[in-house]
Amino acid sequence: MVDYRKKDFWDVFTDIDLVFDTMGGDVQTNSFKVLKENGRLISIVSAPDENLAKEKGILAKSIWLQPNGEQLSKLGEYLATSKLRSVIGATFPLNREGIYKAHELSETHHAVGKIVIQGE
Repeated sequence: MVDYRKKDFWDVFTDIDLVFDTMGGDVQTNSFKVLKENGRLISIVSAPDENLAKEKGILAKSIWLQPNGEQLSKLGEYLATSKLRSVIGATFPLNREGIYKAHELSETHHAVGKIVIQGE
């Protein structure tokens, strides 16, 4: 884990096989720096720079999921078999203050992991 306020992730990590980009922009561009040759960058935000990918010898693609039962079933299967894991970064209570705090954290765009609102 890297504290983004103190260090840039591209100065810490090298030779990464896969980056799953959920931020886009500069985060996506700098993700190319950490991937090893023949690495993969998959984005759910925006199409990666094809020229940069070719220059670095990286497979870079974007994916878009349509809300349908088949895809949701497949994602459920991945979760059940631990092929896909969700990292919970912060949990807040289901009340006015909790909702406000969760929203404030979300608006920073620097939350690590998922923000969970938990009922009592």
